[in-house]
Amino acid sequence: MKKSKKTIAFFNGFYIPHLGGVERYTSKVVEILKKDYNIIIVTTNDNNYPNKEELDGIKVYRLPVYSLCKNRYPFLHKNKEYRSLLEDIRKEKIDYVICNTRYYQTSILGAVISKEKKCPLYIIDHSSNHISIGNKVLDYFGSLYEHYLTKKIKKYNPKFYGVSKRCNKWLKHFDIKASGVFYNAIDDKVYDEFYKEIDNGDTVIISYIGRIIKEKGILNLLDAFVDLRKKYSNIELYVAGDGPLLDGLKNKYTDSSIHFLGKLNYEEVMNLCVKTDMFVHPSMYPEGLPTSILEAGVMKCAVIATDRGGTKEVINNNNVGLIVEENVDDLIKKMNYLLENKDKMNELKENIHRRIIQKFTWKQTAKSIEKELENER
Repeated sequence: MKKSKKTIAFFNGFYIPHLGGVERYTSKVVEILKKDYNIIIVTTNDNNYPNKEELDGIKVYRLPVYSLCKNRYPFLHKNKEYRSLLEDIRKEKIDYVICNTRYYQTSILGAVISKEKKCPLYIIDHSSNHISIGNKVLDYFGSLYEHYLTKKIKKYNPKFYGVSKRCNKWLKHFDIKASGVFYNAIDDKVYDEFYKEIDNGDTVIISYIGRIIKEKGILNLLDAFVDLRKKYSNIELYVAGDGPLLDGLKNKYTDSSIHFLGKLNYEEVMNLCVKTDMFVHPSMYPEGLPTSILEAGVMKCAVIATDRGGTKEVINNNNVGLIVEENVDDLIKKMNYLLENKDKMNELKENIHRRIIQKFTWKQTAKSIEKELENER
């Protein structure tokens, strides 16, 4: 007799088609796990999507939220629609609950459901510091709210995991001892799918992929590039991403060697990585483990990045990549070093590709999660 599948319910602040690291993490993990488990996603409806639908065999519930901050920090709107959806969720057979991040209201709801269902509760954390929106007053109250929600969810006795060891270190700030790491990762087949030989001639392509906000370090990169451009006429910078600073930066940095590409889809991102020689991730944001570093590295880009989140778990020595301080001067120094040492740049390209394929793939992450679930049986 065929054994019936167990059901995992993921509770997320957001889910695809909303684009972000946590959403991509969840979609990639469930793509593998759905072969052996039934999958339910409970998330928020931040953009008038259907409140209940099936996506590639995965049942998705989208809860209503208030319009205020719904694209950054959604607050659940517990109206009639919410109550109806919650009733449907409670009718589901759920064997495991996995919540992505501690600080969304959906995670608290997931904890409540796990208690009602008497099933194991797991929290996967994706941060390495308090979330910042660039306003000290709002950031202060945001940190207090994060502490409040974390204290609340701890009462349900979940097992905590980070997407990097740096995340687990940050959890100690909340008196939480993590049970392990479920790494952020990359498709193991992505290199074979997208890579092709491209001849850039003498031109060195430098790229940035991420949100266009101050906390991501894009201003430091642009200033560093402008300075280096005085010395090197053969360098070009491609900036991929959207955000509130984009239009202003387009008006300020008008040099023809700087290309603002706007928001790219996944295929476009990978094609940019293919032609990139040097990928720069100058983030000052509380990262978990930056997806863009994995994407660039697996496609054989030499990577320069700040020590944020789990970056040093990927770039574990200077033969894999270069760690840069969070200022323009050190960024100029490290970028200049690679521009003057092409052999070193090529060495970094090969070494980071090899390391990511060996340690940071979705198959490995999904296997780690499944092993933990099996331990509960």
